Amino acid sequence: MIPVAKSGSMNVSLVRGALVSPRGSINNEPTPPIGLAYIAAALRDRGWRIQGIDATGQALNRVEDISGTGLQANGISIEEVVEQIDPAAEVIGVSVMFSHEWLYQRRLLTAIKRRFPRALLVAGGEHCTALAEYSLSDCPGLDCIALGEGEETMVDLCGAVAAGADLCSVAGLVLRRDGHTVRTAPRARIRAVDELPWPDWDSFPIEPYLANNISFGASFGRNMPILASRGCPYQCTFCSNPAMWTTRYLIRSTANVIAEIEHYRARFNISGLQFYDLTAIVKKQWIVEFCQQLVARGITLDWSLPSGTRSEALDEEALSWIARANGKYLVYAPESGSVATLKRIKKKIRLDHMYRSMRAAVQRGIVVRTNIIIGFPDETRREIWTTLWALARFAWIGVDEIALGLFQPYPGTELFEGLKARGMIRLDDDYFEMLAHFSTGKVSPATASVCAAVGRYELFCYRLLGTLLFLVLSYALRPARIWRTIHNIAFTDRSATVIEQRLRDRVRRLRAVFRARPVPAARE
Repeated sequence: MIPVAKSGSMNVSLVRGALVSPRGSINNEPTPPIGLAYIAAALRDRGWRIQGIDATGQALNRVEDISGTGLQANGISIEEVVEQIDPAAEVIGVSVMFSHEWLYQRRLLTAIKRRFPRALLVAGGEHCTALAEYSLSDCPGLDCIALGEGEETMVDLCGAVAAGADLCSVAGLVLRRDGHTVRTAPRARIRAVDELPWPDWDSFPIEPYLANNISFGASFGRNMPILASRGCPYQCTFCSNPAMWTTRYLIRSTANVIAEIEHYRARFNISGLQFYDLTAIVKKQWIVEFCQQLVARGITLDWSLPSGTRSEALDEEALSWIARANGKYLVYAPESGSVATLKRIKKKIRLDHMYRSMRAAVQRGIVVRTNIIIGFPDETRREIWTTLWALARFAWIGVDEIALGLFQPYPGTELFEGLKARGMIRLDDDYFEMLAHFSTGKVSPATASVCAAVGRYELFCYRLLGTLLFLVLSYALRPARIWRTIHNIAFTDRSATVIEQRLRDRVRRLRAVFRARPVPAARE
C-alpha cells in the first residue's frame, strides 16, 4: 500500500509531451496519458496540488516537424508546454516512455529546466528506467529519475521535498551526487493494486480523446482506457517489461475493475473500453468471471484488448464468454510463425494452440489481429519465410488484420544488451532516431538493420510482401469486409479494425485542416 505522506502546499506539475513518430507516419494514434493520470491520483490523494499538462490531448490534429530530425510531433509545441507550467511548481515530473522520443524529450526537459531552474525536474517511464544513468548524463538539466512504477516513488519524493529531506532516502531513484550518479534502495512492486486510486481524469482531461473517438485499437465511439493488470510474467528477449515491471504479474479483482467501469459509464457516457494491459489475459478464471459480471450487471459496452495477449487461457469457453460480454476486438501476439525464432526470443507459446484459439475467436464473431515481428538479430531468411507463410494461414483462419513490424532494439531488453555488447549499437542521437524509423507507421525502409542475415531493404520487401499477401487473401476470402470498411469510415463513428480507424483518423485530420483554412474575403 502507498505510504501516507504529510499533506501540505506542495505544487506538482506532471507533463506528457507531444507524441513523436517518423515524419510521414500514418500509424501514430495518440493515447490518453493513463500512467501520469494514475500518478496524479496518488499525489492528489495525499493532499498535493496537481497540475497536468497533456501536449497531445490539447492539439490532437496538429502535427509538426521536429527540426534537425526526420521526426514529427503530434501536439502543442515545447514552448507552449513550458508556458503552461505553473510558476509555483516545486516538482515537475515528465513522462519519457519511449526511447525513439528521446531527442524530443531531451529538448523538452532542457527547456523546462531553463525556465524553472529552482524546481526539481524528475523523469520516469520505460526509457528512463532502462537508461537512467545515460539519460542523466545526456540531459544535464534533469535532476533525477524515478524507476519503474511511479505512484509510491513520486509520493515519497514529494514528501521528501516538502520536508527538506535528502532524496537519497527515497527508494527507486537515480540521481546525481558529487559528480556521480547514485541509485537509491530498490523499490518493491506495488502489490495492493485494488487500493490504488483510479486515474485522475480531472488533471488530465479525457474528453478530447472521447469526443474524437480516439482509439489505440478498433474504435467503439467514446473509448475509455483502462488497466486491469500490471506487469507480465514472461521474459521475451525483445520486451523491456522485466526492466520496467519485473516479471511479477498482478491483476485487480474483477469487482474493482467493474466498479471503475460503472463510474466511467455514469460520468463520461462512454460507449467502449480499451484495455491497455501488457498481458491482459493470463488466468482463464479471471476473464470468465469478469465477463460473467459484465453480463449479470447488464453492462453492454463494447471492449477490446488492443495491446496483445496470449492464447493459453483463451479456450472455447473463455472466448464464448468474451463474445457474450461484447468483447469485440482481440489481439494475439505470436510475434513469429517460426518455432526456431520463438524459442530463441523466449516466446513461450504453442502455435497449434494459438491457431485453434484464433479459429474459435473468429467463429464467435470476434475481430482478431495478430502482431508479428521480423528482423530479429539472429533470424534467418528461412525463418522469415516461415513467418510469412503463417500470415497466409492467419488469413485462411479468418484473422481480420495483422501488424507486421520490424524488430526494434529497445533499451531494457535482453536483445538490446546483446547487440550493445557486440558493438552493433552505440547510444547516440543516430541510434534514437533509428528506433523511430523501425516504426510500423512508416511505409519505407528502416534506416538500418540489426539482422545479421538480412539487410534493411530486403526486410522492407518482406514486410511489404507479407502485408500485401495477407490483405489480398483476407479480402478475397471474405469480400464482405470491403463493404464493412467503407460503411464504417463513411457512415459511423466506429471501426472494426485498426486499419479502418487509421483511415478515419486521416479523414478527421483533413477535415480539421480544411476547417482551419481562412475563408477568402468576398469580392465586392
